[in-house]
Amino acid sequence: MRFLTVLLLVWAGCGQVQAQGENNNWAFNFLYGLNFRPSGPAFVATSFRHSAGGCSAISDANGRLLFYTNGNTVWDSQHTPMTNACGACDGTTAQLNAGFGAHNGTLIVKRPGSQSLYYVFTTDSQQNLLNGGLSYTEVDMSLRSGLGGVTAVRNVRLPTPTLTSKIAEGVVGMQHANRRDVWVVVHGLGTNSFYSLLVTSAGVSPAPVTSTSGSLSTNISIMAFAPDGKHLVRAGLYAPVELFDFNGASGLLSNAQVLDTDVTNSFLFDFEFSADASKLYQSQSSRTTSSGNVFETHFLCQYDLRAGSPADVRNSKLMIYKTFFTDPDFRPLSDLEIGPDGRIYATSGNTLGIIDRPNRRGLAANFRPVGLPVVNVSNITGANGNELQNIVRLQPPSLDFMAETACAGSTVQFAPYEIPTGTGPLTWTFSDPLTGLADSVQGTSVTRTYPLAGTYTVTLSTVLRGQYYRFERNLIISPLPALALPDTIRLCGGSVLMQLGAQPAGTTFRWSDGSASSQLAISQPGKYWVKVRNYQGCERADTTVAIACQLPNVITPNGDAVNETFRLEGLKAGEWSLDVYNRWGRLVYRTATYDNRWNAQNQSAGIYYYLLRNRQSGQRLRGCLEVIR
Repeated sequence: MRFLTVLLLVWAGCGQVQAQGENNNWAFNFLYGLNFRPSGPAFVATSFRHSAGGCSAISDANGRLLFYTNGNTVWDSQHTPMTNACGACDGTTAQLNAGFGAHNGTLIVKRPGSQSLYYVFTTDSQQNLLNGGLSYTEVDMSLRSGLGGVTAVRNVRLPTPTLTSKIAEGVVGMQHANRRDVWVVVHGLGTNSFYSLLVTSAGVSPAPVTSTSGSLSTNISIMAFAPDGKHLVRAGLYAPVELFDFNGASGLLSNAQVLDTDVTNSFLFDFEFSADASKLYQSQSSRTTSSGNVFETHFLCQYDLRAGSPADVRNSKLMIYKTFFTDPDFRPLSDLEIGPDGRIYATSGNTLGIIDRPNRRGLAANFRPVGLPVVNVSNITGANGNELQNIVRLQPPSLDFMAETACAGSTVQFAPYEIPTGTGPLTWTFSDPLTGLADSVQGTSVTRTYPLAGTYTVTLSTVLRGQYYRFERNLIISPLPALALPDTIRLCGGSVLMQLGAQPAGTTFRWSDGSASSQLAISQPGKYWVKVRNYQGCERADTTVAIACQLPNVITPNGDAVNETFRLEGLKAGEWSLDVYNRWGRLVYRTATYDNRWNAQNQSAGIYYYLLRNRQSGQRLRGCLEVIR
């Protein structure tokens, strides 16, 4: 009893600290369950005695257990049976009507928009000739001081398609494409019809959506939804394995794709998808008889759903584990279930096996038949090898965001169109194509400054139920217009034509005087600015100051160190080229970068003519200069 008390305290006090903990606690059989905590999963105590109609447990967003059920009894977080607890109820222990031993015959669904109401869906079983069909019962967590209780809505029969129609054992749930409502899906008995019932904030719809596709069902419908919400796999014990397309908006299933028809001598147990929905796992067994002895073999197989054509997917079936009845450590496999950590758990005798890396192909998935410490029972889920957990699959998070074109030097803000709920932190990764480097930052809304033009990659990622999700966009940072006005221009007689040079088509200009040309004639001292906008909408502005200049008209290179050279006072000499001509028009001096040193060396006294050109602005200054010796 001391051992049980400790386990109860552990379950009540532990849970992953993240808002995706609804699946953090499982409850199955022989007083055992599983709790997912930051340090890893561990067996915990429950009040489960047997699995009447499958197993389903639900926790709150922080991973605290709320209640669990085997389809007949509902236990609260204190492991006490819930009662019929509404005001008009009789207060006795609530009894749900799941058929004994129904495969995956129990499913808990939270009512959308409610903080306290849950529905428990149950199916009948072969032992009762499947007469009970599909029913649901309401649990209100506000009753019994927050421990929850069953309301007057109990064992309500749902039409599939009529109230007397029989369905196969098994019920599964998938979140609607709107990420709010839930589809509850069952399969008709002896037909090829699926029935999808929608659960909304108004309750459970009594009008099922009917899909007709695939093979006729047997008494048991083994089903599983893919984590991406796009596919459902189904088979009976000896029926073909089929993969269906699922429409999360309409609830319709279609396009049956046969994966395995070799089921005559095989007993199918369960299916599970990898977290990225690229791999499908199948547990099964076969029996052979030799010399009057029956030999049982259990298999774990994998399909590669991205192998290519339907035939390629069928042929991708690969056995990754096999155990024989005669093995010293024979471990019968049955149920498969993906955990909130993204790993797949398998019943494996007196413990659970674990597929550590289910997204990988073949043996790289790394199945360990003893994934957790063994316990003192022959089968962790009971003699009949019942289920581990049945919970509604959630749609993958919406991570779409806009990456609007911006201009070099801009600070860009990033935020998703829709902030996903129930996930881990949002991580933004920014990749620089120039350096090949990337860095990440977490947050709902983040900013990034881009000093240079280019195409950059931005990735938004998060983790949900142990699976990594990402959404990637390219961000185009457009260049700024090419613009570089000189700091100053000199007005040395007449006007200066300020030309901006060739610009791409679609470029517009605006000068300080309101003109819109690519050039401006400047004749008066003052400050002038221009704004240039290219066709991408990027704008750059620059300013220049026009000042009156007074270039010398006389130099006296006589060695007295006064007025020896032709000096460009007020101009940056290095920005100008200089040509000097004598009175007969002969070029006597030329330099591309004038340095204020021309002193008419080897030239006679007289009149000379000069031409100055500014390499940046194109400005030209002409004049005459007298040399006196």
